[in-house]
Amino acid sequence: MTASLPRAGVALLLALLTLPALAGPPGGGPGGPGPGWGGPGPGHGHGLPDFSREVWIGSALYFLAAGSYYMWNADRKEYVVVQAPQTVASVPPTSYDVIAYPARGQTADQQARDRYECHSWAVSQSGFDPASATAAPAQSAADYYRRALGACLNGRGYSIN
Repeated sequence: MTASLPRAGVALLLALLTLPALAGPPGGGPGGPGPGWGGPGPGHGHGLPDFSREVWIGSALYFLAAGSYYMWNADRKEYVVVQAPQTVASVPPTSYDVIAYPARGQTADQQARDRYECHSWAVSQSGFDPASATAAPAQSAADYYRRALGACLNGRGYSIN
């Protein structure tokens, strides 16, 4: 009986250590790396910790939790850890953004997805990505990006100012 007790303890320990590897699909659920992980987060879902917060750098949306930065990976349909973003002193981080009010009562999660997807579309339309800019672009490129971002958000039910 004494010999089986250590084996049971080792088996339990191994099971507990493998739980983070079993973190569930989008929407969270049990099995995250600790309290506050794996649940829906502050409207983010897809396995972000509850205590994560949104960080906009330029027009790029990051999520910050416990010193790690995450971004949405559309191909994998999950948040992935990314390198800490570099801030660019020569380009003001909010100069290319538009003011968008969620006129249809969009949730914070929906607003974040819409903003990310509209940013990606505006970059493809304008050829300018404020998140990776190292110098101020031509005024026409910045204006085109802002117009494209506003048009996309307007089409998704946001009031643009």
